[in-house]
Amino acid sequence: MTGVERIESEDAVRCGGRRAALAALVGGAMLTGLAKPAAAQVSSSVDTAPLQFALNLQYLTTNFLQVVTYGQGRQLPAQHIRGGELSDQPGVSATSVLQVKFPSGVRGIQSRIHEIADEHWYRTLMLRGILRADAPAQTLIDYSAETFAKLFVAAGAMASTDTLYLYTASPTDAFELVRNILLAADTMVSVQASVYAAMLPSMTNEVTQPMMASLAASAASNATTIRSMLYEMAQTNPALMTKVDRLAAWRDRIDGSATTDVGLSPVDGTARTAVTDATGVYVGRTPQQALNVLFMSADSVTQGGFFPNGINGTIVRSGKAN
Repeated sequence: MTGVERIESEDAVRCGGRRAALAALVGGAMLTGLAKPAAAQVSSSVDTAPLQFALNLQYLTTNFLQVVTYGQGRQLPAQHIRGGELSDQPGVSATSVLQVKFPSGVRGIQSRIHEIADEHWYRTLMLRGILRADAPAQTLIDYSAETFAKLFVAAGAMASTDTLYLYTASPTDAFELVRNILLAADTMVSVQASVYAAMLPSMTNEVTQPMMASLAASAASNATTIRSMLYEMAQTNPALMTKVDRLAAWRDRIDGSATTDVGLSPVDGTARTAVTDATGVYVGRTPQQALNVLFMSADSVTQGGFFPNGINGTIVRSGKAN
């Protein structure tokens, strides 16, 4: 049995909690689509473009989280990355992300990442089930250590002369690899959560509204969980807190003047594991601002960073940040 078959059979049978709930929600969305085809199929709807963009973000995060925790064979398979039912455009498989060997002292972190990875899997299927013919195909995604190193250096989270241990363990620090995986996941998942938060009020379709509310809440929870793990590890490694702060500051800076991210260091003795504003509302960013981060450019461009060939869909260009 392949890794893909295992996640679609074993998880459906034995996984409880949020994983089972998400699986049920996917099925519910499909049934709703059958009962209300006009509502479920959002072709030519104002919701289509943002949902297509959301699916591109799901591709990015799902492949990374699945493979680093489970290994090769758990990246999204061909049937889950192709274009919609009408075009049937083949997707580009994720091959540059590698499995990570977690030290025995952080198996709790590994377990939590497993759960987040599985949630992302089901969210991807949910979005594809809603978009159907309008689902964009997955494009080439660059998960190489060199790409993450470029991001870390730009943010001041590491020196250009340093080596980023992302898929291979540091010879001197067994836990550096895990810290770097969490830092990498923090950037991708926090961007995703901020986009979903900003996207939610614009949803108009009676199926997509509750679905996006669920996705936004789950994504925010995932981002907070990852930041909480970083916060815990930073208690014995203060330099890690500085790295999280610098990466957040870089994301906030590269996508324009509006506040779209916050650091992790406590303010007035209060931790900031949730990325919220002064009113307690989750901080949002537009898809264009998200592409500034993911393309690693403050300019208006259509490719770069994690997406060397750009993305598919209607929203494909980053904003002009400055």
